[in-house]
Amino acid sequence: MVASSRSAAFAAALILCVGSSQALAAHSAGVSPGWKLCRSSNPDERIAGCTQVIEAIDKESKHNQLAAYVNRAGAYQAKGDYAHAIEDYGKALEVEPGSAVVLLARGAAHHAKGDLDAAIADYDQAIAHDKKNAAAFMARASAWRAKGDAEKSLADIDEAVKLDGKSAAPLAARANYYHAKGDHARAIADYAEALKRDPKLVPALIGRGGCYYAKADYDKALADFEAAAKLDPKNATALLNRANAWRGKKDFERAKADYVAAFALKPDLAAAKKGEEDMAKILAKKAAGGGPAPDAAPAAVEHEH
Repeated sequence: MVASSRSAAFAAALILCVGSSQALAAHSAGVSPGWKLCRSSNPDERIAGCTQVIEAIDKESKHNQLAAYVNRAGAYQAKGDYAHAIEDYGKALEVEPGSAVVLLARGAAHHAKGDLDAAIADYDQAIAHDKKNAAAFMARASAWRAKGDAEKSLADIDEAVKLDGKSAAPLAARANYYHAKGDHARAIADYAEALKRDPKLVPALIGRGGCYYAKADYDKALADFEAAAKLDPKNATALLNRANAWRGKKDFERAKADYVAAFALKPDLAAAKKGEEDMAKILAKKAAGGGPAPDAAPAAVEHEH
């Protein structure tokens, strides 16, 4: 599930923030071997190091106890061992009850495991302890969306937009919602604001291009898909969508070239293969002097919602 993987990645970022505090090295002889490993980017090393620290956890400060459990939880989570991750987050919450950071991380582990109700419960608690935490609202919005409750998801995204005036993520998420609903005008407006905050946000460029495409504004769609492809040349979705936009403009040669490129990047992309075959037939008929072949571009393009 895409939402789950994004939540897990968000949790990993939180873990490293908590685990990298200068207080981790609070030992008379400098950084101990256990702590050195407990701060490693390698999950197995981190588990081994944090386990050494946890075996003598009573000797550690409250902050270091929290960091040891959270760092090990993050390592377990990176390995897909959500049960052990959740257990360690629980231990961390015994050290610091109500920590919004830990609740968010545990919620992400529940989400990645597929236990959406438990994830929402943790996000609820995080919000109760920190009502201005935009990340918590975004995480809960993702869980509501995964449960199929689009309206609750939108309500949380709206709150995140109000709370976070700098990040592009809440605006892009709301744009995705409107895009999926077919409200292209609102989606375009939110994508535009998101791109002001982060001009290199490829999913927003692809999303806005998709809205323009749905409105048959192929020139603006092309501009966005081309910008996305320049920023991420290996993005098969951007190339497939650009192919569809060229197809909408009846530029079948350019469309075919982009279908071929998209399929080369992603051989399981059936739409690219089908598009390439369609263009080959049209171009062959044209070369044989058979006149323009009837063709209709796909009604919608791919997106990365």
